[in-house]
Amino acid sequence: MKFNSTSSIRLLLVIASGMFLTMAPLPGQETEIPDPFSNSPVIETREVESEDPTFTTTETATVDDNAEADQAEVDETEAPDPTTLEKVDAIFAKIVDGMATVLFYEIFKGEQEYFEFQSDDPTEDVLNGTWVWSDEDELFHKLEKMRDALSLKYTMSREEAAEYATAGDLKPLPTEDNTTTHIGTRTTKGAPLVVIWLACGSLFFTLYMGFYNFWGFGHAVEIVGGKYDNPNETGEVTHFQALSSALSATVGLGNIAGVTLAMTMGGPGAFFWMICCGFFGMSSKFVECTLGQKYRHVKPDGTVLGGPMRYLDKGLSELGLRPLGLLLSFTFTIMCILASFGGGNMFQANQSGTVMLEQLQQDDKRQLVSLNEELATAKAANDLTEIERLQTDITVLESDITSFDSIFRIAYGLILAALVALVIVGGIKRIGAAAEKIVPTMCAIYVAVCLYIICAHITQIPELVIRIFTEAFSPRALGGGFIGVLVVGVQRAAFSNEAGVGSAAIAHSAARTEEPIREGSVALLGPFIDTIIICSMTALVILITGAWDNQEWILGEGLAGAALTSRAFGSEVSFFPWVLSVAVILFAYSTIISWSYYGERSWEQLFGPRSTFIYKFLTIVFVFLGAIFNLGSVLDFSDMMILSMAFPNILGVVILAPKVKRDLADYWRRYKAGEFKTYK
Repeated sequence: MKFNSTSSIRLLLVIASGMFLTMAPLPGQETEIPDPFSNSPVIETREVESEDPTFTTTETATVDDNAEADQAEVDETEAPDPTTLEKVDAIFAKIVDGMATVLFYEIFKGEQEYFEFQSDDPTEDVLNGTWVWSDEDELFHKLEKMRDALSLKYTMSREEAAEYATAGDLKPLPTEDNTTTHIGTRTTKGAPLVVIWLACGSLFFTLYMGFYNFWGFGHAVEIVGGKYDNPNETGEVTHFQALSSALSATVGLGNIAGVTLAMTMGGPGAFFWMICCGFFGMSSKFVECTLGQKYRHVKPDGTVLGGPMRYLDKGLSELGLRPLGLLLSFTFTIMCILASFGGGNMFQANQSGTVMLEQLQQDDKRQLVSLNEELATAKAANDLTEIERLQTDITVLESDITSFDSIFRIAYGLILAALVALVIVGGIKRIGAAAEKIVPTMCAIYVAVCLYIICAHITQIPELVIRIFTEAFSPRALGGGFIGVLVVGVQRAAFSNEAGVGSAAIAHSAARTEEPIREGSVALLGPFIDTIIICSMTALVILITGAWDNQEWILGEGLAGAALTSRAFGSEVSFFPWVLSVAVILFAYSTIISWSYYGERSWEQLFGPRSTFIYKFLTIVFVFLGAIFNLGSVLDFSDMMILSMAFPNILGVVILAPKVKRDLADYWRRYKAGEFKTYK
């Protein structure tokens, strides 16, 4: 399935690059500001009483001979025409909304009785808020501010609620027949379609393969240790390099920010379901990466082209399902290319640069906050001299921050793009060589800091582990149902390890082996390392520091994701924010080079090997642009492409699973018979 025509390549190039050629001003770039001393109209404002005495409106008039014309000019200045970039972003926003409607369509929704307590009595202020019914104890519980958890302190019987309704303390709720009621029914959250698809796929593969992710684990460790590494077998990289390349695309912000987000949303119990999803996801990786090896194409020069775009086409064609195979393969290929430009490239460059910039500018920003506080004090004292001095200092400091922001982003983008270019030009061999050094290093540093904090609080671990398991099934979590906790945990794990998405099969197909089952076995270690080991480290630290339930940090300061993780670690290890910044850059860099390989293989499947230099050039350009610009909806669109890849991939893999099961039985028979030669 290749389209080698020049017109096809030109069309894709126009679509891919046209969005970014006309850009908005760079951060810090000067724009034209209207002169406040020009002949602008004088604005006169006065209050006007409306017919309703409970409201006061404000009427604005202009005192100028050409009032209407000047006011139109003011309006035009306040609302300038959108730039080309903003127009593109608006278009993608609509596409993203449509995709989100499908991907996150919620299944298994429920209904729950609730009421809104609102009282002006200061003694009842603690009761104000939303209350929901719990079937477990047949009481109404007040929802806590965080996670919508059911309060154990504030409960109310149905009779007590009726008394408060009679007293007028319950808010009237509209009904479908245009009447009101004090106790209504609300819809509880369900499970997003894409999460159900990924979870069901991994559960099916685990059961169908007889829990090979459990009993084949030891053999997988043997393989990745090099016991069966035959340098003369077909392929481009070793088993360890293939695993490192695949891990470099998944180990990253999801492990740092995703776990924290899951626990702030679902509590400690959400982590239990992340672990479960990681365990079952090992089976998804095993099956899809085995197929990637089985149907790979080895070219005369020894390079490999493999992954879902190959096995969906060739594998289904063998079963007489060629039209379906072509459709699924083409769909996956397009999604993978778009995902590699956005979530696997520009987003990584943007976020890593932002994290480092925040770290470098934290002292200046603290000084800016301090100056603004001093300015507020000076204004309260009406000290005009001090006000003028502080305003000057603030203006200078803001200008310095903005200028440094612009210069840093450009420099960072150029350096990162150059480093990416050095690796991706060399193909999977150079990517694998870089990944086998970067991934173990960054994982070791991160895990070492986590273990330091965990060991310092080792006595708390048993209690925390018990809490994780008990709250996984807690009926008071997320508005009275453990389904919500399950969904949060599964969703964050699926986004973290990408099991079922099919991307890892592209990297693992390049491994040197003649046994597809062998490389599939190596692949199942990916979710184990990504989710069960690294995510566990993050989760325990978040629990130990209490960050998951710290209202001052979460509600007061608005911290979330990576920022909350940094604060949690920083409360125990003062220098950790710097360690985290370096780790994020390494994570981002390794993710970019791995996803560039995924995108390049998909590009080659569509347009042939002669055009891959175009893809590499676009990748390098997008790294630079991603470091400078925040494209909003464009990046949201490409992120959704990563999730969407799961639909064609899992459908095809389920159909092809019997082939893998037969190959596994044959491989294991030969393994037990000692037919495989060892090299260590």
